[in-house]
Amino acid sequence: MRTGVVLPLYDDPWTDPLGRILLLADLGFSGVWVRDIPLLENVPGDRGAGFDPVALLGHVLGRGVPFEEVGTAVLCLSYRRPITLAQAVATLQSLSGNRLVVGVGAGVRARVNAVYGLDRDQRRAQFVESVRVLDDLLTGRSRTLPDGVRFDPAPGTAPPPLLLASGDPHALRELAPLADGWMTNHLPPEGVPGALPGLCPEAGTLPCTMQLTLAVSTADAELEPSCTPYGRLTLLQVGARRLPGLLEEYARSGLARMLFHLPLDDGDGRQLRELARALTAVPV
Repeated sequence: MRTGVVLPLYDDPWTDPLGRILLLADLGFSGVWVRDIPLLENVPGDRGAGFDPVALLGHVLGRGVPFEEVGTAVLCLSYRRPITLAQAVATLQSLSGNRLVVGVGAGVRARVNAVYGLDRDQRRAQFVESVRVLDDLLTGRSRTLPDGVRFDPAPGTAPPPLLLASGDPHALRELAPLADGWMTNHLPPEGVPGALPGLCPEAGTLPCTMQLTLAVSTADAELEPSCTPYGRLTLLQVGARRLPGLLEEYARSGLARMLFHLPLDDGDGRQLRELARALTAVPV
C-alpha cells in the first residue's frame, strides 16, 4: 500500500506551502498530493485548497523534492479545457521524471458547477469526454485531434496513471477501460473490498486509492477509532498508540494507496510527526 499526504496541512493553504512540503520530505513521507478547488460555496465548513495545483506542483518539482509520487487529489475536469490540461499534465510528468499520478473528478459543489454552466447531465458528459481526451493525448494516440495538428509532449514522457474520483456508476462504466484506479473518501477497512464492485461491477477490478481525513490524538493516545462528520468529509479520530494498528488493518484491506488529510493538526505538526512514526512501524 502506497501512502501520501494531501495538502493543505492544518486547513491553512496560504502559510509557507513550500516549507510544509519540505517538512513532509524531511519526515520521510513518500508522496505529496494537491487539490483543485477554484471556488468555494458560501456555506459553513466549505474549505479551499489555496494555490493552483498545477502551479504549486511545478514549484515543488523545481526544488527537486525526493517524493516517490506527486499527485492530484483531484483535478476537476469540469472546470478546465482538456487539451490545455493535457499539456499541463504532460509538463508535470516530464518535470517529475514520470512520478506524477493524476486523480480526476467532476466537481461536487453544485453552486460552483452552476457558475461553469453545468447541470448534472452536462457535468457528467464533460467529465467523460475530458477523461477520453486526456487519455487519448497522454497515451500518444491523438485520435481526438483533427488532421493537421498534433500533441507533442517532451521525449520520454510516460502516460501518468489516471485515477477516477467518481461515485457515478454511469461514468465509471464508461471510463473504467481507460483508468488505472479509483479514488474515494473514507471507507472502514472492512468496507474496502466491496465498495467499488458494489457501486459499479464493470469497474470493480480497479485498484482503490482512499483519502482519509484524520485527527491523531496525543492527549488520549489510546483513543479508539471513531468517525464524525467534517463538512463534506468524514473525520476519523484515533489515538496515537492506536494509529499503527488501524493502518495495518487498511494495509490488509487491499487498498492500493492511502492519502492522509490532517486538517486539525496544530502549527508545530505534532499529528504529522505521529503519522510519520506510525507509518515507519507498519509494513505498508
